[in-house]
Amino acid sequence: MNVHHFGIETNQLEQSIQFYKKLGFNVESEMELLGERLVFLKLQSFRVELALVEESLKLTSNKHIAFEIKNLDEFLREHHDLEISEGPYTFENGWKTVFIAGPNREIIELIQL
Repeated sequence: MNVHHFGIETNQLEQSIQFYKKLGFNVESEMELLGERLVFLKLQSFRVELALVEESLKLTSNKHIAFEIKNLDEFLREHHDLEISEGPYTFENGWKTVFIAGPNREIIELIQL
């Protein structure tokens, strides 16, 4: 299992993109999932995912870390006791993802590229 990305909600997407570019990140991809605009920025092998939320909404503490795995379906079959909080979903680029709840209610994303 490898770290894939750290997810952050923002209501100032362009400002956030420019901030991470200053830190050396480059935009890797942009996509939409369930009506939410997502931008992935990459620095070497690490990604930050920016998720645009409506400006009128208060930002939540909905941050998550994502681990890249080889086979999501197989992992979920082997670990059927995990609490799935969202998904699984398939992105338009073929990535498969699911969000699970950790023992302290932390959100962990598992993603198959």
